[in-house]
Amino acid sequence: MRPALFLLMSATTALSCSAFSQSWQSNDSPATVVELFTSEGCSSCPPAEAALNNLKDSDGLWTRVIPLAFHVDYWNYIGWADRFAKPDFSQRQRQKVSQSDASGVYTPGWFINDQEWRGFFSRQPVPYANGPKAERLTASINGNTLRVDYEGNDRLNANFALLAMDLATQVKRGENRGKTLEHDFVVVDFAAKYGQRHWQFTLDSDVAAKPSAFAVWLTPQGGGDPVQTVAGWLTPQ
Repeated sequence: MRPALFLLMSATTALSCSAFSQSWQSNDSPATVVELFTSEGCSSCPPAEAALNNLKDSDGLWTRVIPLAFHVDYWNYIGWADRFAKPDFSQRQRQKVSQSDASGVYTPGWFINDQEWRGFFSRQPVPYANGPKAERLTASINGNTLRVDYEGNDRLNANFALLAMDLATQVKRGENRGKTLEHDFVVVDFAAKYGQRHWQFTLDSDVAAKPSAFAVWLTPQGGGDPVQTVAGWLTPQ
């Protein structure tokens, strides 16, 4: 993997009586996008989530690494329904497995910049692999609308996620019965659109937990390393 480079990111925030607005921009190297597919019904997942949660204290959070926890629903039938799980997240994992020739759909399942990563199972640290400097990416939230603008000319997938932090669940049934699970970087809203230069998304107002952060990353249509990224904390409303 290529050496990590710091990403220069600036953010401006504003609050008004009529609407909440916040914007971010980046014109340096994209951060590493780390996706963990997990479930509260999976006994092997708490250690993986702990490893992901540790990235919260990283000096490069948002600028060098963007952690994402997608909770899947295919273990809900074994005794505990994960309140953060969505069928769309399970389908996203299946698509990523298909695109990257990964070894299968399982939890905990890690992807680093769209490539399956099994280093966790041999106790390796989560790697960073920042790409080359890219054109400016700007993301702006105004009310429940997210606008994404990219100065490059490539046609790309624009992906966005809203992330909830500092969550805990007391599990009463299933493989993790009796445990209190701690969650960070939980994806509570996600969408992707294909296009060029400009994208617009409507944010879901009915999410499983209040989001604390957001991320946008641009990728080639068929998958691959992010071309550009921007992420950060949301200002409390």
